[in-house]
Amino acid sequence: MLKNIAFVAALAALPVAAEAGDLTPQAASEVVAQIAKGLDTYFEPAVAKRTRARLLSRLPEYRRLDSRQAFADAVSKDLYEVSHDGHLKVSVQTVEAGKTARLTEEQQALLDRRIAYGFMAARRLPGNIGYLKLRYFEQDEEGAAMIDAVMSLLKDTDALIIDLRENSGGGGVADAELLGHLSRTPIPMAKVTWRNPDGTSEVMQREPRKPAGGPLYADKPVYLLTAKRTFSAAEEFVYDLKAAGRATLVGETTGGGANPANRPVPLSYGFRIFIPNGQVEHPITHANWEGVGIAPDIATPLDQALTTAYGKALAVAKPTVATAQSERERQAAIADPKATLLTDQAL
Repeated sequence: MLKNIAFVAALAALPVAAEAGDLTPQAASEVVAQIAKGLDTYFEPAVAKRTRARLLSRLPEYRRLDSRQAFADAVSKDLYEVSHDGHLKVSVQTVEAGKTARLTEEQQALLDRRIAYGFMAARRLPGNIGYLKLRYFEQDEEGAAMIDAVMSLLKDTDALIIDLRENSGGGGVADAELLGHLSRTPIPMAKVTWRNPDGTSEVMQREPRKPAGGPLYADKPVYLLTAKRTFSAAEEFVYDLKAAGRATLVGETTGGGANPANRPVPLSYGFRIFIPNGQVEHPITHANWEGVGIAPDIATPLDQALTTAYGKALAVAKPTVATAQSERERQAAIADPKATLLTDQAL
């Protein structure tokens, strides 16, 4: 499953209960050694060298921690202080704390199904505005199937709001499939330069997928809701659409994580680490969003982004058919988008 990953696996960010007493000094030493070795794959060798030196110098402090979560937090803090890379972090993946604890491929697949491949909500809002909320972008074919199914339900709305305020990444399939639905001509995606274990590099040009039935939302307005939590692959999706002028961004500046990885670095005792071995460049801007994030077109507080985008969408949407009832609904929504949303969500 990890072989196709382009950006941070969002599931790694989901919290797992870790208790005091579930980490021994020996386990801490072993995991630090594994991380130090894994840094060989980091895309900037000089930064990897400095980061490795920090970790090894801090080993006595790590060995005094008796909680896996405290260890993950402490190591991640040190990794970031040296690298300033938001992707380079350790998390606790399993409830079990034994040396061989890790999620099997079957367990990971079940977890993906249980959280619906990142799908959180799809809704037709009053005034015929579509709403889609995604928690992460699934990296396998199931993600594309989910996107196709959802877009088939929303294709006849007059404008679309895609809520990425809680989307922390993923990527590889679902994001490329959704981009394929939003334009008749391919929306340019990022170019990734991968650093291989032997020090050589290779370039991968990402491209939108071509939905089997053609794009379902190529010609109507699209709004993206963004927040500081919007990260990694979710940011590439945002960046691609902004660079192409295909969507309007509403909300907060995104988190600023652009460095991807395409190979796992195994850790023992139920830990997981993401070590980027790639750098991104967008073909339109010849830049990326690392460390700076992506600024919205319309800056709003997190909890006001939906209302703002909804009002904007209602104002520009062009109904393809209207009845007296649908026009009353649309005009009421235009008059008071906030009250309309509150009423709709209360049902």
